[in-house]
Amino acid sequence: MVRPSLSVIVPAFNEQELISECLHALFDQDEPVDEIVVVDNNSTDRTLAAVQKAAAGDQSVRVVRASDQGVINARSEGFDSATGQVMARVDADTRVDVTWARAVRDFFETFGDHFDAGSGMCWAYDLPFQGPFRRQQGRIAAETTRALGEGDMSAAEIGRLFGSNMAITRDAWLRVRGARSRRTDVFEDLDLTLTLLAEGCSIGLIPEASASISGRRYLSPPAAYLRYCWRDQRTLRARGLRSAARRAVLRTVFVQMPFYFAMWLPFRAFDPSTGRMRVNRLLRRSPQRVLPSGE
Repeated sequence: MVRPSLSVIVPAFNEQELISECLHALFDQDEPVDEIVVVDNNSTDRTLAAVQKAAAGDQSVRVVRASDQGVINARSEGFDSATGQVMARVDADTRVDVTWARAVRDFFETFGDHFDAGSGMCWAYDLPFQGPFRRQQGRIAAETTRALGEGDMSAAEIGRLFGSNMAITRDAWLRVRGARSRRTDVFEDLDLTLTLLAEGCSIGLIPEASASISGRRYLSPPAAYLRYCWRDQRTLRARGLRSAARRAVLRTVFVQMPFYFAMWLPFRAFDPSTGRMRVNRLLRRSPQRVLPSGE
């Protein structure tokens, strides 16, 4: 593939507090993004005002509206509206590294004949204990880069897109858009993954496309977090993958929820503004993080 044009889609529902930093990170790229499509999904706060203030007349930013609630609908509206040969998708709380856009273009320019979509690495900027996690990601990225340089495409193949930091070619989207789900109670990134794989598309790790995200989902009350995790098996079951859905149930029960409870105290006590633990933060009421459907 020749050097592709790049659109970035940012679905947004009531994201007035975080979307400005997301946009500024996209503005600060060492290789500019061709267009940024913010998809307003019926926000009732000052999200649009925050976008207008951050963009301040920047011609690369367009705002479109997705009237059907749910990130799966907002994402699809953004992909349909975008003009880039490669269409990336990030969350409103994502902060991409300064070399992110260049890394995405490099990946598809070099390996676009093999890969139809890909995801980069992410870490949480507002949670503790991220150092070891980031170092491990760095080792994986370096090994993947080395393998790709030696022509080993299989080393970069991954089985799932990560919605906070992903990209898909326009050609691949046009091939699968008719088969995508419109359900709002599933994981949109997993559903898109399964749709792509069913079409014979290849998904790869974009090793240098790094970003950070908010870990605010972990601050949700237990019942809300469980409902969020439960979408994994529901997405698989909706696609007829019953064995995989059963494994997802086991993963939720024996991995995701135990990790959530193990991190209950440190995640809530951590103050990202100072990088320190503060006991008085444990007295805060847990925020009710909005689910992808807007619930």
